[in-house]
Amino acid sequence: MKANSAGIIKTMRKEMGLSQEEMAEQLFISVRQLARIESGEVGMDVWQFITTLELLGAPTEDFWLLYLDSGEYASYRDYRRLRRRLNYDNLSGAKAKDIIAAMENSPLIKQPAVKQYVSHAKTYGDTTIPLTEKMDALLKAMYMSKPHFDEAKISEYRMTYNEISIALCMAECYEALEEYDKAIIMLQSMISSRERAKVSEEDNELIFSSMYFVLARILSSAGRHKEAVRACDRAIEICREYNNHRNIPAMLYCMADCYYKLGEEEHIYKTLLIRGYYAAYAIGRNDIAKAIKADSLSNYGLVVP
Repeated sequence: MKANSAGIIKTMRKEMGLSQEEMAEQLFISVRQLARIESGEVGMDVWQFITTLELLGAPTEDFWLLYLDSGEYASYRDYRRLRRRLNYDNLSGAKAKDIIAAMENSPLIKQPAVKQYVSHAKTYGDTTIPLTEKMDALLKAMYMSKPHFDEAKISEYRMTYNEISIALCMAECYEALEEYDKAIIMLQSMISSRERAKVSEEDNELIFSSMYFVLARILSSAGRHKEAVRACDRAIEICREYNNHRNIPAMLYCMADCYYKLGEEEHIYKTLLIRGYYAAYAIGRNDIAKAIKADSLSNYGLVVP
């Protein structure tokens, strides 16, 4: 990566408006080491490079596969499957456990970014451990890249995809513990920090829709239904802007439920339930569509056509 990383990292750092001191602090390296990287005097291994690109909000897909040997590439495919399963909240089955076990014994587990992600996925998918233990495990995963992580300072951090995924899981743990204010403050701080940073469109697609999705659900759980509706609106707007429709049915259902609890007229939340039902079918999520139809009848006394 020596020849490629030097010019790319220096150019992107300047485009992001970061000084060498600020960049070095985020990467946990010295200013001198960063200067040597940018001058081409020393190189970065591929996973350092990936972490740096994520920190700068750049896409990290595909190009770096050229630098993996055949054994690493086989492990990479498991890594990608694991990420897809986490994106779809599908980590509790035997298949997911097999993938996690394979990753723990793969060559890539030596890479800090992969080790952190696997640790996070393993914790997230374990439904048997108490919430307080799960929170401790998530913090340990966060400490792998941010040894001095302080939740109160989260708005000051420029976080990688891995770190944001871990923080989202931490917010969900707070929600399950009914510590709604902590979860909401954490998410709002993350969103505010990310909106101030210069990031790529790919980063917006992956990160913002997920953050608003989780925030809307937790606001609803906290009884802050008007705020939840606004968060849902923003999440749907982002999903449509970047052609990412996966969360739209759930957001429409969340909005319908909020309007119902706010005492709005039936036609308002019924319309949203119907839209959510057909949106789920449109993206091939028949399970979600059936759940919306069943919930519409049991929770609201409505028949979705």
